[in-house]
Amino acid sequence: MQSLYIVVENGEVYPTAYKTYQAAVVAVKAKHAEYLEDMIKELKHLDMIESMLADINVPENKDSWKTNLYIEKGINIEICKYSF
Repeated sequence: MQSLYIVVENGEVYPTAYKTYQAAVVAVKAKHAEYLEDMIKELKHLDMIESMLADINVPENKDSWKTNLYIEKGINIEICKYSF
């Protein structure tokens, strides 16, 4: 069985389908890289940085077809797995 991963951000689908969950996460990080870099610069304590990155480095939800990521308030990102 093969799978495709689709990223949906605030109801808008990214124009690319991904072969792996990790590739989808990398695409989300690349899109939001500037914001994430600015946030890391502002955070002075390592535990705060790790906490923020934990919201993005969410492992794939194997019990569901959808995994939710958090970048910042107002940005809802879902990585949806479709198997065929």
